[in-house]
Amino acid sequence: MAATADAARLGREAAAKGQLGAAIRHFRAALDHAPGDPAITVWLGQALCATGHLFEGTRHLREGAVARIAAGAPPADLLPLAHLLQTLGEPAGALAVLEELARRDLDTAPLWQATATAAAQLARHDLALEACSKALHHAPETAHLHVLTASIEIDAGQARQAAARLDGVLAAAPAPRERMRAHRERARARDRLGRWREVFDDLADSAVLAPALPEYAAQDAGLVARLIGADMAGFDAAMVDRWRHAAPADDGAAPVFLIGYLRSGTTLMQEVMACAPGVLVADEAPLLSGTQAAYLPGPSRLQALDALTPDAVAALRARYRRLAAMRLGPEADARRLVDKFALNVIDLPVILRLFPEARIVFMVRDPRDVCLSSMLQLMPPSPSTVNLLRWDDAARFHALVTGAWRRWRDALGLQPCEVRYEALVDDLEGTMRAVLPPLGLAWSDAMRDFHKSAATRAISTPSRSQVTRPLNRASVQRWRSYEPEFASVQSILAPALGDWGY
Repeated sequence: MAATADAARLGREAAAKGQLGAAIRHFRAALDHAPGDPAITVWLGQALCATGHLFEGTRHLREGAVARIAAGAPPADLLPLAHLLQTLGEPAGALAVLEELARRDLDTAPLWQATATAAAQLARHDLALEACSKALHHAPETAHLHVLTASIEIDAGQARQAAARLDGVLAAAPAPRERMRAHRERARARDRLGRWREVFDDLADSAVLAPALPEYAAQDAGLVARLIGADMAGFDAAMVDRWRHAAPADDGAAPVFLIGYLRSGTTLMQEVMACAPGVLVADEAPLLSGTQAAYLPGPSRLQALDALTPDAVAALRARYRRLAAMRLGPEADARRLVDKFALNVIDLPVILRLFPEARIVFMVRDPRDVCLSSMLQLMPPSPSTVNLLRWDDAARFHALVTGAWRRWRDALGLQPCEVRYEALVDDLEGTMRAVLPPLGLAWSDAMRDFHKSAATRAISTPSRSQVTRPLNRASVQRWRSYEPEFASVQSILAPALGDWGY
């Protein structure tokens, strides 16, 4: 007992000092003496997650939550644990804790808001809306709860109720953040209702409000343009072709990189590929950015990549695999990894240098539908998504990213697998049967029902509500309802439209 207490105390002290490696060692020692101890299990999980070991860390957090529930821990201990699981991308674990709290008759607005958010991440819209209703019972005038409810109503096919709700929110003149979000969500509701002439008014109003919000003001909107510009300025086809024909630095299988532009169908393809035998999909996990972060300078990365020795390349490949195992578990080594991160197209030079043998799947979708869809989704602020607030900026950002892809593709004679979103929607099986063999993957009949397996997983992108339903053509040529708006950006999109024949 004394050994357990001492090890746990040392772990807590080390964690407080930021010495997480030591904290993990002490917590493991404490658990050796007291297997299953709820508090120590949670502390170990927190320390592991803080060091990036999300697969093991979240497992300990879930186990600790179960143990705390069994021990009758008070709600004050359990609610923060649910919030932490949700933040770490474990909405199912969070929801299990939250539902246990509800069974104990906890009835507060924060509980129901957290329940609604976790359920929405799992596309469980009925449960999410029920939780929203309970949250609003406690805080009926709270603007952000109404905006959250409206967002879920739209995903659940209740756009009319959502639009009316958002009308009320905006009439009450809420704070700028909620006003901005309400305009964005009302644009989405109006789009679903066919009130197309009003959609761009809401988008324009939200764009005016966003720059004053700290989370948007903190973003460097020009970062991606500078990075791509530096790559293009330093581009040497012979140098990069040399990388592409370099022998792999180890015997490990390279991942399949699934890339594209935002809202181009990468999540749909991810969920279909996840049904292939022996495949493990990394959904928007920052494996590539985490690999290069400590080794490669941003603006001059082509020169840095070219200067890498074979040993350095091998070390970076090993770092990538460690990050994958830390995040996804041992299956990352045992199965064929599909690294889906749409805007990894920006990091194509890193892919070519570190994994010259890797197969690349690039999703193609009508640029007009892509730009419209990316504007109609409120995504977390980042140096990329901050470019999606204004119509002209969204078109220019699409041209920037897809233009970089086409230049690399054409100059290097790459033979990537370009897959059209429209072809996938029209003929899933025929398209996949053509796509899979070059990737070394096989067709599975389970792919026809990909939406059923997708409904069992947490999906990180806004597409979660689409990919948990059977395929339909509702999003194909959606842009035609907004044809007048495209006159101002037609010249910006023309190169992409011409290249892909749209």
